[in-house]
Amino acid sequence: MTEQAGAGRPALLGRPPVVLMYHGFCAHRRDDDPENLFVEVDRFEQQLRWLLDQGWQALDLDGYVAARADRAHRPRRSFLVTIDDGFTSVLQLAVPVLERLGVPALLYVPSYLAGRTATWLPRPADEPLLGPDELRHLHALPWLELGVHGADHRDLRGLGADALDHQVRRAHGRLGDLVGDPLRSFAYPYGAHDAAARRSVAAEGFDVAFSVFDDAGPHAVSRVDVNATDTLASFRLKTQLPGYRQWWAALDRAPVVRRTVRAALTSLGGQRGRR
Repeated sequence: MTEQAGAGRPALLGRPPVVLMYHGFCAHRRDDDPENLFVEVDRFEQQLRWLLDQGWQALDLDGYVAARADRAHRPRRSFLVTIDDGFTSVLQLAVPVLERLGVPALLYVPSYLAGRTATWLPRPADEPLLGPDELRHLHALPWLELGVHGADHRDLRGLGADALDHQVRRAHGRLGDLVGDPLRSFAYPYGAHDAAARRSVAAEGFDVAFSVFDDAGPHAVSRVDVNATDTLASFRLKTQLPGYRQWWAALDRAPVVRRTVRAALTSLGGQRGRR
């Protein structure tokens, strides 16, 4: 509940919702995953249970959009689960956890690669992607909603008008036809965007679009990346540390420092997790 301003005390506003970004899932840590994209499903469940146990509210897309629009009535602490790429492990491993915990999620898929493999990844090679029937099944679930992730996972920066039209408008039409509904949100492949890409996404009528670390209004909202190296302690740090996404974006310009910080976070997480 929001405290009324008065007697020299400002109103207490809920913090902006934390948007979590996942990719794939696995039963046991994979040794063919140099990008650390595949989170062990037990850790995934542990992370979501911790948020719920601490009183965080899980949002769907409607709840997220409302919380962004109405600062005065947003939950004190809330989160949105987003999952990029559409690996088959989402259906096999993540969906049972989401259903069991009652946590909604958004799943972003490259429209023209349904049923194929993640050709943009050198490793793991030929990782399978969800097919049309599986995508229709998932979109029909009341607590899971599909979104557009470009046409073929191409970086949208620097593209001309025709290429952007293919990656945004036609990609949207392809996925919308597949599931029988227009889609309401977009996630940039690699989190990468420029002004032209944002204009194209906004013109297509998406309610919101997600980047990774850099914010540029409602059509480039940054997210907290959750990867295979995260323990519960480092996950807690990422979700609670003010400005995490901003300083992590700044570290992108210093990759050596960024790798050092990531290693320190992982080490810290392991030490706390053993206590």
